[in-house]
Amino acid sequence: MENPATPKLNFSDLKDGSIAHLMQELCTPLTNIQTALKLLESPGIKQVQRQRYLGLIRGECDRQNLLISGVTRLLAIDRSPDPLEIVPINLSQIIPGIVSIYQPLAEEKGIRLGYTIPDDLPEISCVEGWLRQIAIDLLHNSIKYTPEGGHVFVQASVQDKYVQLEFRDTGIGIPPPEIPKIFDRFYRVRSLPNDRGAGLGLTIVQNILTRCGGSISVVSQVGAGSKFRVLLPIRL
Repeated sequence: MENPATPKLNFSDLKDGSIAHLMQELCTPLTNIQTALKLLESPGIKQVQRQRYLGLIRGECDRQNLLISGVTRLLAIDRSPDPLEIVPINLSQIIPGIVSIYQPLAEEKGIRLGYTIPDDLPEISCVEGWLRQIAIDLLHNSIKYTPEGGHVFVQASVQDKYVQLEFRDTGIGIPPPEIPKIFDRFYRVRSLPNDRGAGLGLTIVQNILTRCGGSISVVSQVGAGSKFRVLLPIRL
């Protein structure tokens, strides 16, 4: 199933219609931390319980940091002045370096990670920092949702007036009812246990691509993996 991802560029609706959701997302980790701290003050607490509560506090602190970081990044994208600092970029000079950064993580998880980025691809027009962010978020997702023994592959090709950058994995896949929602702010796929992500990575990717004149779509099958296809405009 493929989802062409409807653009969601404006951040103003988050400040108005979704402010209650944002506050709930920010308050939940704090509530969990406060509860854990109270339990740590119990006089008869055992060492095993202490470690469990400390682990909960660390996890909720990480979750809070991810939320704040994600919202900050969305604000930065929304407030970027026009015209953007769009420059010609050759993917062969960017993507292999990002893949190499994630190679140790993939090896640690027992995942085979590879790429095919031809040297003769036409240059694209994009903000370099944003292109790196797109690749980092999608590659991180592919590895995160792929179990041990799986494969993650990145490849690029020319598609009409665009360069297509595809992130393919043999991960857990996305249930069909959830595919239309994965680009929504704060949405997390429920099939991954203990996911403490902020649910903002794909929203950020989509907003970046909208600003750069590109797009993103996804094809996924539960138990077989996902393909995220990014279209980046060729430099004229």
